[in-house]
Amino acid sequence: MNFNQIIQEIKSQKFSPVYYLYGEEEYFIDKISEALNADGAVLTASETAFNREVFYGPETQASKVINACRSFPVMAARRLVVLKEAQRMNKTEVEKLASYLQQPVPSTVLVLVFKGKNAGLNKAGTKAAEKAGVVFHAKKMYDQDVQQWVNQHLTDSGFEFDNGIPGVLVANLGTNINLIENELEKMFIFLRATKQTKLNLEFVYQMINVDKEFNVFELINALGKRDQFRSHMIIDRLSQNSKINPPVLTVGNLFRFFHNLALIKRFQLKDPNSVKHKLGVNYYAAKDYLTASQKFDLGKIYRNIGYIHDADLQLKGMIPSNLEDAHVLKTLVWKLLNA
Repeated sequence: MNFNQIIQEIKSQKFSPVYYLYGEEEYFIDKISEALNADGAVLTASETAFNREVFYGPETQASKVINACRSFPVMAARRLVVLKEAQRMNKTEVEKLASYLQQPVPSTVLVLVFKGKNAGLNKAGTKAAEKAGVVFHAKKMYDQDVQQWVNQHLTDSGFEFDNGIPGVLVANLGTNINLIENELEKMFIFLRATKQTKLNLEFVYQMINVDKEFNVFELINALGKRDQFRSHMIIDRLSQNSKINPPVLTVGNLFRFFHNLALIKRFQLKDPNSVKHKLGVNYYAAKDYLTASQKFDLGKIYRNIGYIHDADLQLKGMIPSNLEDAHVLKTLVWKLLNA
């Protein structure tokens, strides 16, 4: 069952006795947890005091969670038991939960929340959870995944929007979906208040405090065209304010760009539609990637990825260097253009 299906079932008052939520992408885990805890979902406000119990992994034992699950509801149809930060619970205690999952109480909704890479139940526990209720793996989202999410979120908002917005948001805000959603909600509030129907690119640049002429997105465009003058001008401007333009974020975006170019070369993609499908970007971005791929052969792309990797290690202090961050970035751009 995917995220949207789970949310829809919760809204339709169709509950499972177990919700096992785990993975690296906390946004989706939090949204499902919030939906179950919302007033009028599993419990109403008046039922919550006697029928909801929240436990935290580092502070509790499996026996307490299981006892809470096996208690009868008080003047309500169900009980809601939530185990947060389960990844921090003692492994032996986590394994004890499997006995309950094999035979859960129908009148209890148990929510198990494991966050992080390699966190979760063992095989026996996972198998029991799958039979008992809902298992949701929140897989890590990469830039193309987040761009697809932004595109769908914008579509669902009911506003018209410029095609480049998903790419600009990911390029400048990274892959933090919570952050992107918060920024978009600010924009939606303004559009509703001013009775506007379209979200345009210039307004997005303004709202996220990015110079529309000098940002990571424009740097990538300039590099894709191998425009020496504009590339150096943009990186010089970006380097002047590292708080607004974190160097590590800039390097991360450059890596994703050249990694995508490598994929185009590796799979010998020749048209925008095949690029769109493979990279998970919109048609216009696919055309730009295809054009950029013609400016670099595969050997140069791999060399550039190596230069980016070295710059990343320098910025993180893992390679000794006397260079300031700004100089590391400017040198990197020179190498990328002259590989």
